[in-house]
This record gives sequence, C-alpha cells and structure tokens, in this order.
Amino acid sequence: MKTLVIYFSQTGKTKEASEHIAQLSGADLVEIKTHKSYQMSYRKTVFTSLKEILLNERPKLNMEIPDISVYDRILIGSPIWCGTLPNAVFSFLDKVNLNGKKAAIFTTSGATEPQEIAVRIKKKYPAKWCRPFNANHATDETIISWLK
Repeated sequence: MKTLVIYFSQTGKTKEASEHIAQLSGADLVEIKTHKSYQMSYRKTVFTSLKEILLNERPKLNMEIPDISVYDRILIGSPIWCGTLPNAVFSFLDKVNLNGKKAAIFTTSGATEPQEIAVRIKKKYPAKWCRPFNANHATDETIISWLK
C-alpha cells in the first residue's frame, strides 16, 4: 500500500512523530507549509488560531500540493490547537480529493485526544477514514498496530 504522511508542525514535535511514522510505514513524507510563519509564543499562537477558527480563515500555503492520486493511504499529522486541527491543515484538506482513499489523522497533543476532531473531519472530507491516533509518546509497537 503506497502511503503519504503529510504533516503540519510548529514546534517540531509533530515533525518528529511524522518522520518516525513515515519510516515505520515506508511512506513518503511532505510538510504542510504556510506563507505566514507560526513561529511565535504560545499565547500568540492560541490567539492566532482562535482568530482563524472564528473567521474561518484558511492560511495560504507555501508548498507544492502532492499528487495524492498515486497514494492508497494518506496519514495526516498535526498538533491540536484550541480543540481542533490548525487551519493550515484545513487549507491543505480543502485542496485535495481524499474520496476513495484510506485516510487517518494522528496528533501530538498531550491533552486532547483526536477522536472528536476525527468525527468532524469525516463529515466534511469524504474518504475511507480509519481510526485516529495520538502519536504523543507512541512506541514503535503502538504505531505499527495503528498502521494495520
């Protein structure tokens, strides 16, 4: 099964988890990049995220959108900001067609589990959604089990 791991990371935690998951699954790896930087304090990140959520803003991406037609499975890695995925991830999801693809989200939150977020995503983005996963402190064994 040809797999793509696509991720958004501010602090490097999700990047690290994504690289590990890609290595264990033999997947290609792509980072979601935006024109504006999110390299800011925690407080400013929360404020910026809330503003984007409330105004339904989609940050402009600064990346080439991968051709997902060549992949069977898309794994989307993200932190959780203000109880949801950062709008940068939604900017990416708005640009691709996951219909007919196996897809799953994995997150790196220490406090929020991804199940509730996954329910909302399933309603908006048609795909064959698989069980979401919290990759925070995940072992090789739990990642491999999730990938099955």
